[in-house]
Amino acid sequence: MENKNLLSIGKIVNTFGIKGAVKIALEKNIEANDISEIKLLFIENANNVIIPKQVESISMQKNYLVVYFKQHNHINEVEIFKGKKIKYLNDNDAFSIFYDLTYYSVIYNNQNGKVIETMFNGNHDLIKVLFENEEKAFWVPLVDVYSKNIDDESKIITLKNIEGLK
Repeated sequence: MENKNLLSIGKIVNTFGIKGAVKIALEKNIEANDISEIKLLFIENANNVIIPKQVESISMQKNYLVVYFKQHNHINEVEIFKGKKIKYLNDNDAFSIFYDLTYYSVIYNNQNGKVIETMFNGNHDLIKVLFENEEKAFWVPLVDVYSKNIDDESKIITLKNIEGLK
């Protein structure tokens, strides 16, 4: 299975108990939905090799997933997984992704910039934009009037009609 089909959901931060469970901290832009049907997770080792692991049981405890893998029944068998990334084939929407717009670039009339802050005003999202070679940042509502395109894959927001907002 190719890595591009897998959603990176978090990292194994510790073991949990002595019976071989691991504690997984979810990435900040990942939210667990219905995890009860998860039967397979993937561990990415230090060499970026993806190792499939069958899930015996999975639960949410506080802000962590607690996972028991089949064929791993003791803490010593899962210690080696600490610090490893966990991936999931999100074909049943067990997890939702929330994109952090502060990692996005902005383009407007051949001018490049970046998002430096985000906010929700109760009606829609706003981004605070700072263009290259400019000192002052300004807020742009992410509505059709001002946003031409939001490309989540390349993390680029193309803006339009923002002259009056500067």
